[in-house]
Amino acid sequence: MREDGAPLAKSCGDCGLCCKLMGVTALTKPAGKWCRHFSKSAGCAVYDERPGDCRIFNCLWLLTEALDEDWKPTTAGFVLHSEQGGARLVVECDAARPHDWRREPYQATLRRWAAAPGQEVLVFAGSRGVRLGDPDTPVRRV
Repeated sequence: MREDGAPLAKSCGDCGLCCKLMGVTALTKPAGKWCRHFSKSAGCAVYDERPGDCRIFNCLWLLTEALDEDWKPTTAGFVLHSEQGGARLVVECDAARPHDWRREPYQATLRRWAAAPGQEVLVFAGSRGVRLGDPDTPVRRV
């Protein structure tokens, strides 16, 4: 808590999992490979000059106060971000931990969100994924 009683803003700290999972066209960095500019000890070496792809990325753990430390990407094993104005939630799983989203509290929460009207939840490990629903349906990234 800050002195005024407001919660502290979250920070990436040593996380950087988005720097592995997300592709960055401007850096010719493919999804699933660590960015050459990231190190756990120093973070992003080009943060002040980072490309637009990185600037507009919306890590929902950072942006959502309701997601506690259990949802930090390095703890959860995946990065959450949204598309289509929030109507689509995308779970980007680390290929080294592709099934971590199935652990609790993640799976039950993701399925509850997927059941909400107008909400879609896609879980990806690389190019293969699943749209959560009744039943779940396989999806592929194009």
